[in-house]
Amino acid sequence: MAFSGMGGVALRGAQSQNLQNRLIMSKAEEMGIGCRQLIAGCEDFLELTCQGRSIVINKTRSHRLPLIAGLLAKNKEAANHLLQRRGLPVPPFIVVPEMGEKAARFLEASASVVVKPLDASGSAGVTLDVRTREQLVEAIRRAGRSSGSILVQRFVPGADYRVLVIGGKVAAVTGYRPAYVIGNGSSSVRELIRRLNETRIRRRSIGEMEAFAEIKADSPRLKAVLDKQGAALDDLIPAGARLELFDLHNAPAGEISEIYADHTDSICPANAEMAIEAARTLQIDVAGIDMRCPDIGRPITKTSGGILEVNALPDFAYHVFSYEGASRDVTRMYLEYLFETTLSASHN
Repeated sequence: MAFSGMGGVALRGAQSQNLQNRLIMSKAEEMGIGCRQLIAGCEDFLELTCQGRSIVINKTRSHRLPLIAGLLAKNKEAANHLLQRRGLPVPPFIVVPEMGEKAARFLEASASVVVKPLDASGSAGVTLDVRTREQLVEAIRRAGRSSGSILVQRFVPGADYRVLVIGGKVAAVTGYRPAYVIGNGSSSVRELIRRLNETRIRRRSIGEMEAFAEIKADSPRLKAVLDKQGAALDDLIPAGARLELFDLHNAPAGEISEIYADHTDSICPANAEMAIEAARTLQIDVAGIDMRCPDIGRPITKTSGGILEVNALPDFAYHVFSYEGASRDVTRMYLEYLFETTLSASHN
């Protein structure tokens, strides 16, 4: 995700260049909540003041987050053990320092795995849908560049969903899928990709964000994906025909451009409760729970889905700058949660 300022709203103190902070500052001003950088020029801490009460936050980390909760969220092995012990559906996993027979046996038992650095964030070093020993060797080598410990986990078929939990309630749900194009009968694949790329910048008064990474039409991997579907870049695609642009098989996660859409109204009560319980188990009050399953509208326990990760610094932008579907005002929900006792007292 990329961000650049575009003038924006008038804010007290130094203008923030961090998109999470810009969202918080803008919404705080709209709600009549004082907001400034605790240290001018420092993006780490914002001081919020409402009716004489002040708190300090770190972007989407609240003042209520216990230190141990933040540490647990950074350690995927510890977090997964706690979630499993709670009875939540975490896909089977192992942690290894390097390629060896333990990893090879786990792959054989799982058929397909995802490999990721144990203590790294984001998609760096992550390889999806690894199926052969040769692929596993390379995936572990890639993950090892980012961490001395590598998590190997059973790969879950389906789609990725981020469930945002604020104060014990589901605030929003976003689904992610690899980008694809739909033919119109008159445009080539290359032209369809160019038009899709033109839509990736989402603009608001406070700035802009890149909804997905630019799709490189001439990349060998993309051409190979098209070839598997019997298509080439200069082919005209029939109206309504769908062409996938990415294949998850043995794919570095950071090289996949994903389109995201709001699914807040689609999540079933069972999945919502599991997300809330995952956040509660790790004592994270504002959490992003990553689930993978065929359909977020059906319980993941019945579709062989799973909880992949719980994030203690969730990104609000994809819920606010919705690419498809409704925009969710999660920043307001966050600020209302931070000052819930103060605001409720003022309404009495």
